[in-house]
Amino acid sequence: METLVRAIGALACVMTVLGLVVFVAQKTRPKVDTKLPFGLTSPGLAIEFAPFSAIEGILGSRDGGDSPMRKQIRQGLYGDYCFIAMYWLLFVGMSVLLAGRSHAWAVGAGVVAAVCATSAAIFDVVENLSIAALLDAGEIQSEMVRNVASAGFGKWLLISLSTLILSLVFLRRDWLALLGGLYLLIGVLGIYGLLRNPRLVELSFLLNLVGLPIVGVVFSAWPLKILEKI
Repeated sequence: METLVRAIGALACVMTVLGLVVFVAQKTRPKVDTKLPFGLTSPGLAIEFAPFSAIEGILGSRDGGDSPMRKQIRQGLYGDYCFIAMYWLLFVGMSVLLAGRSHAWAVGAGVVAAVCATSAAIFDVVENLSIAALLDAGEIQSEMVRNVASAGFGKWLLISLSTLILSLVFLRRDWLALLGGLYLLIGVLGIYGLLRNPRLVELSFLLNLVGLPIVGVVFSAWPLKILEKI
C-alpha cells in the first residue's frame, strides 16, 4: 500500500505541474474578447452550460476557417485527453486506498467511488467528442448543444460524487481531516453548482487544483502517515 500512496502522490505532483503549465499558457496567449455566460472564465466550461442561442456568439463564425475562440477550445481538447487519463488513475488509486480502510463500509465506498470516477472519465471523453463535432459543424444544431450539455452534466455530477466519497479517505482525527474537508467542500460545490450556479462548478474545479499539490506533497513525503490510520 505504501507504493500505491507514493504513486498517487507522484501522479498528483505531475498533474500540478501540467496544470501550472496550462495556466501560464492561457494567461500569456492573446486574449479572445468574448463575453461568457454566468460569469464563467473558461470557454470550454461555458459551452457546457450556455443555452443554444448563445453558442454561436461564444464560438464565433466558421467563415474562412476557425475563429480564434474555436481554435483555443480545439487546442484545449488535445491536452484534455491526457488530463482525463490522469485524474481517472488518481481517483481509482484513492478508491483502492479507501477500500483498504478498516471499516465495514470501506470496500463498498471504494467500489462506488471507482465506478463514479470511471463513468466520469467516459462522460468526459464523450463530451470532448461532442465539442469537437460542434466545432467542426458548418451549422450548429440544437442536438449538438444538448449532447455537450448532457455529457458535461454527467461528468461534473460523477466527479463531484466521487470527490465526496473520497473525502472519507481522510476521515480521521488529525490535521489530514482538513484535506477531507476540502474534498467534501469541492463535492458539495460541484453538485450545488450544477443545480443552481455554474460558477460554483468552476470554483470546485479550481479548488481541486488547490488540493492536488497538497495531495502530491503529503502522499509522496509521508506515505506512512497516510497509512497509519487506514
